[in-house]
Amino acid sequence: MLNPGSIFHGSLGGRNLSLRRHIISRACVLFRTITGAALAFWPATAGAQVALDRVDPARVEQRAAPDTRPVKDADAPVSAYAPRTAATAGAPVTVGAITITGLRALRPADFADIIERNVGRTLGSAELAALADAVAERARERGYVFASATVAPQALVAGVLRLNVDEGGVDEVRLSGAENAAVRAALAPLVGTGPVKIDQLERRLLIAGDIDGVWLRRTRFLREAGRNVLDVQVGADPVTGLVGLANDGSRPIGPVQADGLLKASQLLGPADLLTVSAVVTPFEPDEFAYGRVRYASRVGADGTELFGAFSYAVTHPGAYVEDRNIDGRSSTASLGVFRPMWRRRDASLWLEGTLNLRTIRQDRDEVLARRDRLTVARVRATGFVAMLGGRLRADATLSRGLDLFDATQRGDPLASRRDADATFTSAALWAGWTGPLAPRVEFEVAAASQTASQPLLVSEEVGLGGGRFLRGYDYSERSGDQGAMASAELRYDLSRKLGPLAEPRLYSFVDGGRVTNLDGGFGTGTLFSVGGGARARIADTLAADLGVAVPLSGERYDSGNAAPVVNFRLSKRF
Repeated sequence: MLNPGSIFHGSLGGRNLSLRRHIISRACVLFRTITGAALAFWPATAGAQVALDRVDPARVEQRAAPDTRPVKDADAPVSAYAPRTAATAGAPVTVGAITITGLRALRPADFADIIERNVGRTLGSAELAALADAVAERARERGYVFASATVAPQALVAGVLRLNVDEGGVDEVRLSGAENAAVRAALAPLVGTGPVKIDQLERRLLIAGDIDGVWLRRTRFLREAGRNVLDVQVGADPVTGLVGLANDGSRPIGPVQADGLLKASQLLGPADLLTVSAVVTPFEPDEFAYGRVRYASRVGADGTELFGAFSYAVTHPGAYVEDRNIDGRSSTASLGVFRPMWRRRDASLWLEGTLNLRTIRQDRDEVLARRDRLTVARVRATGFVAMLGGRLRADATLSRGLDLFDATQRGDPLASRRDADATFTSAALWAGWTGPLAPRVEFEVAAASQTASQPLLVSEEVGLGGGRFLRGYDYSERSGDQGAMASAELRYDLSRKLGPLAEPRLYSFVDGGRVTNLDGGFGTGTLFSVGGGARARIADTLAADLGVAVPLSGERYDSGNAAPVVNFRLSKRF
């Protein structure tokens, strides 16, 4: 946001630092005094804009809401045990030629070098078994993970040895443990469709493992009575939750905030999920409350989901804006579809399309001071790929504001920005890589950006501060239509266990970014911060993060100083 002191940076020279600080300090006091007086007469002044922006309920909601996105990238287990190869026992045979039977997808030429090495040799039972092993292994190298080969007892005719290859089709899927119709449907395309390749198997097992409330432990390939059976062990955990406590709110909204997340699956169907989340300020309960309900259900064997969500937030900020008696309300309704496009252990891609209807209202002294209404269509692609021994994640969102349902128009005196309306186009990108640098040393680097076709209403702006970027500053300390930011974090694992602490880890970070507005405006700028801290788990379900962040680009708006800030978060899974 606008820092009055920055007006004087670079204009006074460096000869008298104490005089410079004194002038800046007095200017800040004068600026805030004038702003406060002006607010009583004209809510659209710069100061009012700054205050309303900082406590805009939609912006606070975006910061506080736990991430409940449906994307999963944890690897479902893909472990296949193909039948052993077999060969006849008996007297050695002299092989003049080898013919391979049972091939459906592969060709004899795929095994030409193996055949060439064994023709003209006298093979005993051990050599015949080795031949069958080599042929089966070649088929697996070609991706047919369940392939096997056998040399049946036979009398050679004209020296021709017959070797049979089973490329590994699936005749039956058997679920062990919990029965789930959606898991069975996800795996059904493997049955009766011919030989199964590893990419098909991985995709189907991962799509099945993506179903909320179930997990896959083991996958086995069995040969029973001449039939190929895929045995999958399934577990169920239909209700999970998370509660947390952190101090990363702002002075007017918190700063201590408590959040909770509850997921309940398989309520109305075998692959649905109800997610309920909430955030409150426990020590100042009137300042902020947020709730969100999301229901999703899978509609096909390919992993496609339809979902709907509704969220509501209320604010009554305190601290230095308490005397302005600001009340805010924000509601968002969403409908969408989510689909995995590419699903593998080493790379995955998902697409999501949503239509959002959002209304934001702020009152001062019970008089309407601001109202935004947006209808936004979004298309989002997200995914990951294994790279350089680690994992590269990326996320891209294209948003288009639509002139529907009484959307805010340019020039509306109640709009959060006079130069913006609800018909815009913006693109947001995020990418991050995490991987090992050395034993017990991990590195993470991330970057994000946003571009826009025109000035944006406040809830669509990109912000610097808090969360993943600029931890030394408050959430959206600077904001604008366009921006770019980056962060780097170095982590060191102390040991597997340190007293009651499991996986204790030290970390240090540096981050920075810049945001701008297309047509001027308030709140833009450049920020940098550094810091470090420690993370650990206590038992299996309790996690703690304690860190110190140092702002490098001047004072924070909330505190009026550039002192280091201590951030903490505790969370408990159940």
